[in-house]
Amino acid sequence: MRIRRDNNEGAEVINISSLLDVMFILIIFFLVTTTFKNLEIDQQVSLPSDSEGKPLGETEPVIVINVRKSNAYLMMGKQITVEEMSSIVAQAVKENPGKKVLIRADQEALHGYVAKAVATCRHAGIAEANIGYDWQP
Repeated sequence: MRIRRDNNEGAEVINISSLLDVMFILIIFFLVTTTFKNLEIDQQVSLPSDSEGKPLGETEPVIVINVRKSNAYLMMGKQITVEEMSSIVAQAVKENPGKKVLIRADQEALHGYVAKAVATCRHAGIAEANIGYDWQP
């Protein structure tokens, strides 16, 4: 009498559906945090909104200056003075004369502080300074 042997003997099946869920959540997390780091977004700045503006299509990195509600200037995550802003921007212009600036000001920041940031960038040699806002189609 012949005894049949099962070829799948010893093979165990592992359910990886929960591992895939965790992997996709990690991928989404890293994509979101990488985008925030690249744009130097200050989470405490609440931008004004505009429904008719068009988003900029940036191909090269820009200098980002954040102006908080308390009228403090931030660059690269550190609070800076106008003099420090001027020297940082002037150094960036020396390295790349076509460098652009994005000024992200809180909607409750005083206009004079935003204008001072634009004037400082222009004086340091920046040809194009843009002001950021939330675009809502």
